[in-house]
Amino acid sequence: MFCGKMGLFNSYTPIQADITLLLQIAIFVVLVLGLFFKFRRSYAKHGATMGFAWVLHTLSIIAVMVPSLLNKKGIFENLYIRFSIVTVSHAILGSLVEILGIWLIGTWALRSHDVKVCFKRKRIMDVTFLLWLLELILGVYVYMMLYVPI
Repeated sequence: MFCGKMGLFNSYTPIQADITLLLQIAIFVVLVLGLFFKFRRSYAKHGATMGFAWVLHTLSIIAVMVPSLLNKKGIFENLYIRFSIVTVSHAILGSLVEILGIWLIGTWALRSHDVKVCFKRKRIMDVTFLLWLLELILGVYVYMMLYVPI
């Protein structure tokens, strides 16, 4: 379970896991900034900020999370163990958030001049944000199960 490489927070954590954790926290900050722009009715900044958060999310999935999931030997052998259930739930939520993000950012980019189109998708945006928050919590939990000694 522990890799023995030097991490940022402890010697048990691979540095890419620590960097990914910090990146996810940074994405959360960017999302909150995007919400700030929305509440200030600066919709162009809101859309651009959320698009930037989605790009960071996509890069972390491609560069770290998918390879990490595929390298976990035995993760799918016993789906009844807590680690597998949490990790697979995290991956499913992450995939759903990614797909919703592609759709939301894509439709915004095609019609960024028409704010009314975005207002029609407000509930989907809210659900996507809440799913991403749940995904973040599960991701932190996976990190803790893997790298925080009890």
